Amino acid sequence: MKFSTALSVALFALAKVIVADSEEFGLVSIRSGSDLQYLGVYSDNGTLKLGSSSNSLDATITDDGKLKFNDDKYAVVNEDGSFKEGSESDAAIGFSIKDGHLNYKSSSGFYAIKKDSSYIFSSKQSDDATGIAIRPTSNTGSVAPDFTPNDSASSSSSSSSASAPSSTKSISSAESTKASSTAPASSTSSAVASVISQITDGQVQAPNTVYEQTENGGAKATVGMGAGALAAAAAFLL
Repeated sequence: MKFSTALSVALFALAKVIVADSEEFGLVSIRSGSDLQYLGVYSDNGTLKLGSSSNSLDATITDDGKLKFNDDKYAVVNEDGSFKEGSESDAAIGFSIKDGHLNYKSSSGFYAIKKDSSYIFSSKQSDDATGIAIRPTSNTGSVAPDFTPNDSASSSSSSSSASAPSSTKSISSAESTKASSTAPASSTSSAVASVISQITDGQVQAPNTVYEQTENGGAKATVGMGAGALAAAAAFLL
Protein backbone atom coordinates (compact mmCIF):
# COMPACT_ATOMS: atom_id res chain seq x y z
CA MET A 1 0.00 0.00 0.00
CA LYS A 2 1.35 3.45 -0.89
CA PHE A 3 1.07 6.39 1.43
CA SER A 4 1.29 10.04 0.55
CA THR A 5 4.13 12.34 1.48
CA ALA A 6 1.68 14.31 3.62
CA LEU A 7 1.08 11.27 5.85
CA SER A 8 4.81 10.70 6.32
CA VAL A 9 5.36 14.35 7.21
CA ALA A 10 2.42 14.24 9.62
CA LEU A 11 3.78 11.20 11.45
CA PHE A 12 7.20 12.82 11.75
CA ALA A 13 5.68 15.99 13.18
CA LEU A 14 3.58 13.95 15.58
CA ALA A 15 6.64 12.14 16.91
CA LYS A 16 8.23 15.48 17.82
CA VAL A 17 5.33 16.60 20.03
CA ILE A 18 5.29 13.48 22.19
CA VAL A 19 7.02 14.28 25.47
CA ALA A 20 8.85 11.65 27.52
CA ASP A 21 10.58 11.97 30.89
CA SER A 22 13.50 14.36 31.26
CA GLU A 23 17.08 13.13 31.32
CA GLU A 24 18.45 12.10 34.72
CA PHE A 25 20.17 14.85 36.72
CA GLY A 26 21.65 15.58 40.12
CA LEU A 27 20.17 18.26 42.39
CA VAL A 28 22.78 20.84 43.42
CA SER A 29 21.90 23.72 45.76
CA ILE A 30 23.07 27.22 44.85
CA ARG A 31 23.62 29.87 47.54
CA SER A 32 26.79 31.80 46.81
CA GLY A 33 28.97 32.66 49.80
CA SER A 34 27.26 30.25 52.19
CA ASP A 35 27.75 26.69 53.42
CA LEU A 36 24.71 25.76 51.31
CA GLN A 37 26.63 26.22 48.06
CA TYR A 38 26.89 23.02 46.00
CA LEU A 39 25.11 20.67 48.42
CA GLY A 40 23.20 17.64 47.18
CA VAL A 41 19.75 16.34 48.13
CA TYR A 42 19.56 13.12 50.12
CA SER A 43 16.98 11.15 52.08
CA ASP A 44 17.18 10.90 55.87
CA ASN A 45 14.57 8.29 56.82
CA GLY A 46 12.32 9.66 54.11
CA THR A 47 12.87 13.35 54.85
CA LEU A 48 14.67 15.17 52.03
CA LYS A 49 17.64 17.17 53.25
CA LEU A 50 20.54 19.16 51.81
CA GLY A 51 24.08 18.04 52.53
CA SER A 52 27.31 16.58 51.25
CA SER A 53 26.16 13.02 51.78
CA SER A 54 27.56 10.33 49.50
CA ASN A 55 23.98 9.12 49.16
CA SER A 56 22.85 12.19 47.21
CA LEU A 57 19.90 11.44 44.96
CA ASP A 58 19.60 11.83 41.21
CA ALA A 59 16.21 12.50 39.67
CA THR A 60 14.13 12.79 36.53
CA ILE A 61 10.98 14.78 35.87
CA THR A 62 8.21 12.59 34.55
CA ASP A 63 5.98 13.61 31.65
CA ASP A 64 3.24 14.53 34.13
CA GLY A 65 5.49 16.83 36.19
CA LYS A 66 6.53 14.58 39.10
CA LEU A 67 10.06 14.47 40.52
CA LYS A 68 11.18 10.83 40.51
CA PHE A 69 14.38 9.82 42.28
CA ASN A 70 16.80 7.11 41.27
CA ASP A 71 15.62 4.94 44.19
CA ASP A 72 12.19 4.74 42.47
CA LYS A 73 10.53 7.05 45.00
CA TYR A 74 8.96 10.44 44.37
CA ALA A 75 9.08 13.93 45.91
CA VAL A 76 6.07 14.50 48.16
CA VAL A 77 5.25 17.87 49.75
CA ASN A 78 4.20 18.05 53.39
CA GLU A 79 1.67 20.62 54.61
CA ASP A 80 4.49 22.85 55.87
CA GLY A 81 6.13 22.83 52.44
CA SER A 82 8.99 20.47 53.29
CA PHE A 83 9.77 17.60 50.94
CA LYS A 84 9.85 13.91 51.69
CA GLU A 85 10.04 10.71 49.67
CA GLY A 86 6.88 8.80 48.92
CA SER A 87 4.86 6.84 46.40
CA GLU A 88 3.87 7.96 42.92
CA SER A 89 0.24 8.31 43.99
CA ASP A 90 1.22 10.91 46.63
CA ALA A 91 3.82 12.69 44.50
CA ALA A 92 3.72 16.45 44.04
CA ILE A 93 2.99 17.68 40.51
CA GLY A 94 4.40 20.82 38.93
CA PHE A 95 8.14 20.28 38.50
CA SER A 96 10.02 21.53 35.45
CA ILE A 97 13.44 22.82 34.38
CA LYS A 98 13.74 26.37 33.10
CA ASP A 99 16.81 28.52 32.46
CA GLY A 100 19.08 26.06 34.24
CA HIS A 101 17.01 25.88 37.43
CA LEU A 102 14.63 23.36 38.92
CA ASN A 103 11.14 24.88 39.17
CA TYR A 104 8.18 23.86 41.29
CA LYS A 105 4.83 25.34 40.30
CA SER A 106 6.53 27.98 38.13
CA SER A 107 8.92 29.11 40.89
CA SER A 108 12.67 28.53 41.06
CA GLY A 109 12.75 29.53 44.73
CA PHE A 110 13.44 26.81 47.32
CA TYR A 111 14.47 26.94 50.97
CA ALA A 112 16.92 25.26 53.30
CA ILE A 113 15.56 25.11 56.85
CA LYS A 114 18.14 24.74 59.57
CA LYS A 115 17.35 21.95 62.01
CA ASP A 116 20.04 20.78 64.43
CA SER A 117 23.09 20.10 62.26
CA SER A 118 21.23 19.58 58.98
CA TYR A 119 19.08 21.46 56.46
CA ILE A 120 15.58 20.36 55.47
CA PHE A 121 14.69 20.86 51.82
CA SER A 122 11.48 22.87 51.47
CA SER A 123 9.30 24.79 49.04
CA LYS A 124 8.09 27.32 51.67
CA GLN A 125 9.82 29.89 53.81
CA SER A 126 9.75 29.52 57.58
CA ASP A 127 11.87 30.26 60.66
CA ASP A 128 15.59 29.67 60.12
CA ALA A 129 15.01 29.26 56.36
CA THR A 130 17.52 30.39 53.75
CA GLY A 131 16.53 30.88 50.13
CA ILE A 132 18.34 28.71 47.59
CA ALA A 133 18.11 27.64 43.97
CA ILE A 134 18.50 24.08 42.70
CA ARG A 135 20.64 23.51 39.64
CA PRO A 136 19.83 20.26 37.78
CA THR A 137 23.21 18.88 36.77
CA SER A 138 23.66 16.11 34.19
CA ASN A 139 26.11 13.26 34.65
CA THR A 140 28.57 15.12 32.41
CA GLY A 141 28.66 18.06 34.83
CA SER A 142 26.72 20.41 32.57
CA VAL A 143 23.37 21.99 33.37
CA ALA A 144 20.45 19.78 32.32
CA PRO A 145 18.40 21.16 29.40
CA ASP A 146 15.08 22.87 29.95
CA PHE A 147 12.15 20.49 30.31
CA THR A 148 8.43 21.22 30.44
CA PRO A 149 6.16 18.21 31.10
CA ASN A 150 2.76 17.77 29.48
CA ASP A 151 0.68 18.64 32.54
CA SER A 152 2.91 21.21 34.23
CA ALA A 153 1.05 24.25 32.90
CA SER A 154 -2.29 23.23 34.36
CA SER A 155 -0.79 22.13 37.67
CA SER A 156 1.23 25.30 38.15
CA SER A 157 -1.22 28.00 37.04
CA SER A 158 -3.58 27.55 39.98
CA SER A 159 -0.85 28.20 42.56
CA SER A 160 1.61 30.49 40.81
CA SER A 161 0.36 33.53 42.70
CA ALA A 162 1.15 31.90 46.04
CA SER A 163 4.58 30.56 45.14
CA ALA A 164 7.93 32.25 45.63
CA PRO A 165 8.91 34.86 43.00
CA SER A 166 10.27 33.26 39.87
CA SER A 167 13.28 34.46 37.94
CA THR A 168 11.42 33.96 34.71
CA LYS A 169 8.08 35.04 33.28
CA SER A 170 5.74 32.86 31.29
CA ILE A 171 3.29 33.83 28.58
CA SER A 172 -0.29 33.06 29.54
CA SER A 173 -2.23 30.56 27.50
CA ALA A 174 -4.68 33.32 26.55
CA GLU A 175 -1.89 35.47 25.14
CA SER A 176 -0.46 32.48 23.31
CA THR A 177 -3.85 31.67 21.79
CA LYS A 178 -4.34 35.29 20.73
CA ALA A 179 -0.91 35.43 19.10
CA SER A 180 -1.64 32.23 17.22
CA SER A 181 -5.04 33.39 16.00
CA THR A 182 -3.73 36.73 14.72
CA ALA A 183 -0.69 35.36 12.90
CA PRO A 184 -0.80 35.98 9.13
CA ALA A 185 -1.54 32.99 6.92
CA SER A 186 -1.05 32.55 3.20
CA SER A 187 -3.40 30.69 0.90
CA THR A 188 -1.04 27.71 0.91
CA SER A 189 -1.05 27.38 4.69
CA SER A 190 -4.81 27.04 5.08
CA ALA A 191 -4.99 23.39 4.03
CA VAL A 192 -5.86 21.23 7.02
CA ALA A 193 -6.32 17.48 6.83
CA SER A 194 -7.00 14.73 9.34
CA VAL A 195 -4.56 12.53 7.50
CA ILE A 196 -4.56 9.62 9.88
CA SER A 197 -8.32 9.17 9.66
CA GLN A 198 -8.08 9.00 5.86
CA ILE A 199 -6.67 5.44 5.94
CA THR A 200 -9.41 3.46 4.30
CA ASP A 201 -9.08 0.09 6.01
CA GLY A 202 -10.13 1.57 9.37
CA GLN A 203 -7.24 0.11 11.40
CA VAL A 204 -5.84 3.46 12.50
CA GLN A 205 -8.21 6.28 13.35
CA ALA A 206 -7.42 9.59 15.02
CA PRO A 207 -10.19 11.99 13.95
CA ASN A 208 -9.21 14.46 16.64
CA THR A 209 -5.66 14.87 15.36
CA VAL A 210 -5.30 17.64 12.79
CA TYR A 211 -2.16 18.74 11.00
CA GLU A 212 -1.68 22.16 9.42
CA GLN A 213 0.71 22.83 6.57
CA THR A 214 3.17 25.61 7.43
CA GLU A 215 4.63 28.22 5.08
CA ASN A 216 7.94 26.37 4.73
CA GLY A 217 6.20 23.21 3.52
CA GLY A 218 6.27 21.36 6.85
CA ALA A 219 3.41 20.37 9.06
CA LYS A 220 2.51 20.82 12.70
CA ALA A 221 0.07 19.02 14.99
CA THR A 222 -2.70 21.22 16.34
CA VAL A 223 -4.01 18.46 18.57
CA GLY A 224 -1.72 15.85 20.23
CA MET A 225 -2.06 12.09 20.03
CA GLY A 226 -0.95 9.35 22.37
CA ALA A 227 2.14 7.25 21.85
CA GLY A 228 0.04 4.14 21.29
CA ALA A 229 -1.71 5.61 18.29
CA LEU A 230 1.61 6.78 16.88
CA ALA A 231 3.07 3.32 17.24
CA ALA A 232 0.12 1.81 15.39
CA ALA A 233 0.40 4.35 12.61
CA ALA A 234 4.16 3.87 12.32
CA ALA A 235 3.75 0.09 12.14
CA PHE A 236 1.29 0.60 9.28
CA LEU A 237 4.11 2.09 7.21
CA LEU A 238 6.32 -1.01 7.46
